[in-house]
Amino acid sequence: MVRELRDGDHDAVRRIYGEGIATGNATFETEVPSRESLDAKWLRGHRWVAEVDDEVAGWAATSPVSTRECYAGVAETSVYIGSRFRGLGIGKALLHRQISAADDGGLWTLQTSIFPEDEASTALHRNAGFRVVGTRERIARHHGVWRDTVLLERRRAG
Repeated sequence: MVRELRDGDHDAVRRIYGEGIATGNATFETEVPSRESLDAKWLRGHRWVAEVDDEVAGWAATSPVSTRECYAGVAETSVYIGSRFRGLGIGKALLHRQISAADDGGLWTLQTSIFPEDEASTALHRNAGFRVVGTRERIARHHGVWRDTVLLERRRAG
């Protein structure tokens, strides 16, 4: 079941974020951001969790890409699945809810940056209608090593 993020979900969300960080291929982050940092970053009405047997199994959130008014409808997506729940279709359910909320909420472009090594995330996004825009070579350092990211986007129809 996918539902809106609640106040009581933050510990589980941060734990799952930490599991993603531990893979080395989910984010440039090296430490789990604080609840306050995440709350300030994520758009209201675009924060979701998936539950399995009353346990938060994954989360998805959307962040603005810019503070400039002309980009008000462009957002960056994040989707993280707990290590015990990967491969069960939870990412697909979260991404579907995220896309539906974006379409209904006036966001016209969703984008995400994925490490090329994270083939499962790339496939998940492509299957949800995202297209590869290109590869950003040596975009940033991660643990002292230059890393590439693949930039994907999805445009709302119409």
